[in-house]
This record gives sequence, C-alpha cells and structure tokens, in this order.
Amino acid sequence: MSLTVLFDLDDTLLHTNTHVFLPEYFKALGQAFSHLANQEKLTQQIHYAVGQMVENQDPGRLLSEIFAENFYAPLGTSQTDCQKIIDTFYQEEYPHLQSVTQPKPEATRLVDWCRSKGMRLGVATNPLFPRPATRQRMEWAGLDVEDFIFYSTFDDFHFTKPNLTYYAECLGRLGWPDGQAVMIGDNLTHDLIPMEKLGYKTYWIDPTDDITDRPHGALSAAKPLLRDLMNREASFRKEDPEVQMAILRSSPAVLDTWLKQTPANILHRKPAKNDWDMTEVFWHLADIEKEVYQPQWEQILSDPSSPITAVNTSTWAEDRAYQTRDPKAAWNTFLDARKNSLAMIDALWEKGLFEISVPHTIFKETTVHELVAFSAKHDRIHLRQCFNLLNFYKIY
Repeated sequence: MSLTVLFDLDDTLLHTNTHVFLPEYFKALGQAFSHLANQEKLTQQIHYAVGQMVENQDPGRLLSEIFAENFYAPLGTSQTDCQKIIDTFYQEEYPHLQSVTQPKPEATRLVDWCRSKGMRLGVATNPLFPRPATRQRMEWAGLDVEDFIFYSTFDDFHFTKPNLTYYAECLGRLGWPDGQAVMIGDNLTHDLIPMEKLGYKTYWIDPTDDITDRPHGALSAAKPLLRDLMNREASFRKEDPEVQMAILRSSPAVLDTWLKQTPANILHRKPAKNDWDMTEVFWHLADIEKEVYQPQWEQILSDPSSPITAVNTSTWAEDRAYQTRDPKAAWNTFLDARKNSLAMIDALWEKGLFEISVPHTIFKETTVHELVAFSAKHDRIHLRQCFNLLNFYKIY
C-alpha cells in the first residue's frame, strides 16, 4: 500500500511570511476594488466573508459561493460584475506579492523524493483563496501542481481548517486511502490536531516549543517518519463519533467536486462489463441514504425498541437501471437525504443515545454508534471505488 502525504503550503512548503503577506494582499485587493468601498470597509467585508466560510457545515455549498454571497452582495455588486477585475488582479497584481515570500529548496527535494517512492500527494492548504492565488504560491515554492492529486482552494472545497470535515473532504478526494496517511504542517491547531483526531500521524514543522511527543523538526528531517509509515498498516480510528459524523458530512461534498470535474462520458463508462460506473455508485449511495439510512434514523428517534429491518438492495442497480439515469439527480437526492440523516444523527447525539442498544434483523443487537460507523464505512468504500474509477480513466 502506498503512503499518502498531505502537505500544508504556507510556511510549510513556502516561506509565505503570512504576517507580512496577508496585510499586503488585503491592501492590493482593496486597491483593485477601491471603486466599491474604502480600504477599511473592504478589509472588514473580507474578514466577514472568510468567517462565514469557516463556519460552513453545508456539504452542498462551495466556499466560493459563500464568499461571493458575503463579500460582493453587501457591497452592492456581484462576482459576475467583478470577474474582469478579479482576473486582472490575479494576473497582474497578485504576482507582485511573490517578493514577500521565499522558496524552501528542501520542499522541492522532499516532494521529489516522495514521488520517487510512489507516495500519493495532496496540498492541504486552508482553502480560503481562489485557485489562481494558491496555484501561484505553489509555483513560487518551486512546485509543479501536476505532482499533486489536488490542492485545496475555495473553488472546489466546501469546508475549511481546522474543521474535521475539511480533512475528511481531503481524504475523500484521495479515495479514503487504505494505507497510511500523514499530515505535514507548521500549525498545531490547523494542521496537526484534526488529522490526529482522524487517527493519522503528523509531522510538525519547526515548532516554537520542541518539548512535544509529536514527530517534529525541519522539513528536510521528515524522511525517517515517512519511511517508517511506508511499512505500516493503516491506522484509521473507527470509534470516534465526531470522526464518523465528519465523514458523513464530507461525502456529498467530495461527490459534488467529482461531478463538476469529471466529463459526462466518464460518469457513464464501465471499466469492465460487470463493474459499476460512477453513475451507478452515485445512485446506489442516493437510494441507500433515502430508503435505508434516513428511515433508520427516523425509526430510532421515534421508537428505539422497534427492530431495524434490513433491506435487500443487491438488485437495485439493475432493476432501477442506474446506469441510464442522471448522476446530477443522484447527487441531489443523496445530498437532501444525507442532510436529513445528519440532522437526526445530531439529535441522537445531543440526546445521548449513541450507546443505546437497538434490535436489528441482521446484527441482532447493535448500537446507534455502530450504525453510524457502518454508514461512514459504507461511504468510504464507495468513495474509494469512485476514486479508483477516476484513476483508471486517468482523471487523476
């Protein structure tokens, strides 16, 4: 099994000097939008829009949509009206900010080494910037964006750091790797603790306090940990309810991105006669959520002593002709049903009912916690299936 490595970007792979970079960025952005408001008002509106992105827990909303709603609209304009200004800013003004940053030669050496060992790589930077801004910072670091399966931006992510849902979305975009995964970053709260809650290893870049049990040190010193992890079994923690709920919330977000980024012909293409295509996976997840999981949570909330009856779904793909149907409609069905399920799971959690015993026609006796974990595992299996299909068709 290959090792998956997530890298933070700012002050990890690139000396971004954020204490200087961000004020300069806001100043330049303010000048570009000076026709809308003064610098103070624009900065205030940016901070407010960013705050709304950080608070988002809706897997159906891209961060870019949330930013646009909370930045442009209050200023009496729209992203569409400002798009030419935005494009010009990132093409002509934003590149000047490179002078504030410095590349790390050890970053490119480590990335090249990881690739030579067959590791799967992603850039898990806080997705508060649009794609051109993040891509340019990666280039300033001397990195080739094609070396990474993804780099997170507000154009194609739904959650931010330090939310567990952000890291679940990252791992979902990687198909929930069945091997080890590690996060390399400089920020304890944003980079390390969430991944550790998910059960994965981390490496702390140049901590100010080196009295820590976490693996830490210079970026160039990360290789021994990575070598060790290459030879270990996966360490995903299945018992934490907070983790399971983060997975369940992130799955529709991952499918949303794949739906938007994958050519329509690929969504309906089977790798082999008896294999499912992505459209069939989407409809399987949608119908299971709507007709199995959602009614299950409803029943437990209303009468936890009533047995949960298993449903035979093995012939649904053929009986319901999943392959011929619209994958977008499948995603909408899945999203709506999953949001209903999440609301009921949250209610069960708040009522302290996760450990109650529930009769089940297959499991005999189980708990709500175990049923939530089973649902999250089902998500991971099918996201991995979709990722493998995308990989097979050279989308990644």
